Amino acid sequence: MSGSDAHRYQQLFEANPLPMWVYDLQTLRFLDVNEVACQKYGYTREEFLSMSIRDIRPPEDVGAVESSVRLTPAEVFNSGIWRHRLKDGRLIYVEITSHELLYEGRPARFVAPLDVTLRMQAETALREREAGLRRAQGVAKLSHVVTRPDGSFERWSDTLPQLVGCAPQDMPRTTRDWMNQLVHADDRASYRGASLEAARTRAKVEVEYRLVRTDGEVVQVAQVIEPLEEVTEAGGLRWFSTLQDVTVQKAVEATMRDLNEQLEHRVALRTEQLEASNRELVAATRAAEQANQAKSEFLGRMSHELRTPLNAIIGFSQMLASPGHGLPAERQMAFNAHIQKAGEHLLTLIGELLNLSQIEAGKLKLDMQVLPLRQLLAECEAMVMPQAQARGLQSNFQVPPDTLAVVADRTRLKQVLLNLLSNAIKYNRPGGALALRVRPSGAERVRIEVQDGGAGLRPQEMAQLFEAFNRLGRSGDGPGAMEGTGLGLVVTRHLVELMGGRIGVDSTPGTGSCFWFELAGGETVSRKPEIGASAQERPVRVTDIQPQLTVLLVEDDLPSHDLVRAQLLHRPDLRLITASNGREGVALALAHAPAVILMDNRMPELTGRQAFQLLSQDPRTARIPVIAISAEADTMPDGDGEPILWFRRVAKPFDQGDLLSAIDDAIRHSAA
Repeated sequence: MSGSDAHRYQQLFEANPLPMWVYDLQTLRFLDVNEVACQKYGYTREEFLSMSIRDIRPPEDVGAVESSVRLTPAEVFNSGIWRHRLKDGRLIYVEITSHELLYEGRPARFVAPLDVTLRMQAETALREREAGLRRAQGVAKLSHVVTRPDGSFERWSDTLPQLVGCAPQDMPRTTRDWMNQLVHADDRASYRGASLEAARTRAKVEVEYRLVRTDGEVVQVAQVIEPLEEVTEAGGLRWFSTLQDVTVQKAVEATMRDLNEQLEHRVALRTEQLEASNRELVAATRAAEQANQAKSEFLGRMSHELRTPLNAIIGFSQMLASPGHGLPAERQMAFNAHIQKAGEHLLTLIGELLNLSQIEAGKLKLDMQVLPLRQLLAECEAMVMPQAQARGLQSNFQVPPDTLAVVADRTRLKQVLLNLLSNAIKYNRPGGALALRVRPSGAERVRIEVQDGGAGLRPQEMAQLFEAFNRLGRSGDGPGAMEGTGLGLVVTRHLVELMGGRIGVDSTPGTGSCFWFELAGGETVSRKPEIGASAQERPVRVTDIQPQLTVLLVEDDLPSHDLVRAQLLHRPDLRLITASNGREGVALALAHAPAVILMDNRMPELTGRQAFQLLSQDPRTARIPVIAISAEADTMPDGDGEPILWFRRVAKPFDQGDLLSAIDDAIRHSAA
């Protein structure tokens, strides 16, 4: 290079606004450096010329630099981006532009580094933002696509092919292809309408539709179409569409709707239940008030009924007991008669009160059996006939056939008949009629009627007929007074119902009343079957089954007593006795040797397990089949031993057929 050329080169080298230097390719030491480079890197010219290119690189990059120097061909003009270290320790990114030359006769390389640190930082930030966007889109199931004015896709996010379920090269390229290939056929109209609206209004449009993936899965998509601000060369707008997979969200919304509907239904149901409970509470409160009022009325009437005979007893007794009363003998006899009559009335009243209290407490014991009616009705006729004759009544007592019988407690049935007959006599007119009729009522019941020729009852009187102490204005101290306690019909009704029957009255004012009740029973066969008739051919009647077999019920729940008793009413071959605890049950089993024992487990005194063990250990009762009637598990372990080996178990609530079947099986087993 001539002197003038060297001078011109030096001027250009120094005046260049970019950093420049020359280094030796053998030693890598700096041979020359311009002032811009010195200012940029913070070194003086002398410091630069005492260093090599290794000294401005991070230590970890030195090996790569040396390799690059060796391997970079002479013709390579740009060797890429490198990191340089400034004197103050800061690192910058530079893009290296270089070429080889001979410098003072030695192989050298001319370098012009361009600082691209800001560009690299921006690119790094952009990459981080894009990575974050991709992650966010993946988490939120978001995708996007940019559409040109002609409807072709310019670019899309990496998540869009994932949404569609295809490879990027298989993606649709236009909105038309997108609609025809992927949008559900039933939703294409709404998708097309949204696209046209966006093009017409150049405003943001939102649309939801079903997208059918390439694998056949249907997903719900929410798409927002927005115009981009920059305008293409053709002058049209580009569109940025954001798509989100909202399938799970829609499913959750549907589930929430269902749950809300269920909740509303449950709330409505609960509200209805509460309203019903409130109505029941109001009704119960009203019933309690009525019961309390009835109790008060009952106590008031009972007080009156008790005090009236006591007043006669005490008053006449005081008169007779007063010294020097001077009463003639006939007056004393009359007073004594009053005292005796009041005492008898009081005794009757107390007896009926005791009967009523036993009935209402569920403690009245009934001995249900098959009763032929002819003899029982004859006994009742003999007892009431003197009263009827004394009043001049024309009596007509029907004599039932020997074959007619009912299932009842003999004593209580007689009490019912005498009560009705006594009332018919008391409330009859002198010389009136008195009739007793008996007839079958259907195939399995018997109806007994007591007809009087009295004044009859008005409808409002019939409504009060079975009230305690209510004698319909015919008390013992008023006009038309009639003797009585006012409890007879109440006790009568309870007794009939306890025996499984029903009671009623038919009455015509001015003509008389007919009191009737029905009990289980029917015609019986007392004669021998005809010659040649087998036992299977003739019907089995009530009196054919003799003697009765005893069934012992051991149960502390009194309503269960009534239930079992009612279910055995149509089995006159069975006689029921009851015990309210295990200890009483064992005693009754020893005393009566029942054919079958029905046993609950949870009872006071002795549990069913303990009673069963005592029965099984005694030779007199060990072979009696014991049937468990309980709401507990099949074997009823009771928590303190091995399962109980019951003959059979009938679970509560039990069906009548199940109970009778178990009893019959136990009887057959016992007889085998």
